[in-house]
Amino acid sequence: MTVDYSYVAAFDVKAYLWSQLQSAGLLDANDYFPDGFSKPLVPIFPSQEIPEMNNLLPGKTYITYDIEQKPIGESWWIAEETMMLQIVSRSNSEILAIINFLTDTFRRFDKSAFDVNSFIHTYNSPFKFFNFRLETANPVQPFKDEGGFMSGDFSFVYTYTRSLSDGIDNNGRYI
Repeated sequence: MTVDYSYVAAFDVKAYLWSQLQSAGLLDANDYFPDGFSKPLVPIFPSQEIPEMNNLLPGKTYITYDIEQKPIGESWWIAEETMMLQIVSRSNSEILAIINFLTDTFRRFDKSAFDVNSFIHTYNSPFKFFNFRLETANPVQPFKDEGGFMSGDFSFVYTYTRSLSDGIDNNGRYI
């Protein structure tokens, strides 16, 4: 099996989050069709892409993310990352609703992981998640760069492993 190291666990978390935000009625894919696009944009993206979002869909609510990988311990087959989200909107109540939803979604440790694993199972992800836990949920703050926007910060930690193939290779790597 060839491993695609460009595919990271955060992509699965982001896909699950987008699916759940739509299912809960908090964000609607139909609101994210820029002119001339045949598919909606996913309004969850790395923080470096803020200018593109503001140019293509000005005034729409979006979420940026950054990832921090934690040190690997003695259980070297388990990776741990923190996903830091910033919810950006013109609506205080929308930010608070999304933060409350995120809290309910990612605070349940192994039950949250079960839900994510069930979701990603449908497309054969190489990742298996063990748990999710809330790290921080900060109140709404004014956004300093754009008039009328506010933001709320939310972060959570997740642990996972990547399946590279079956078994252990000749170098002793868990694969």
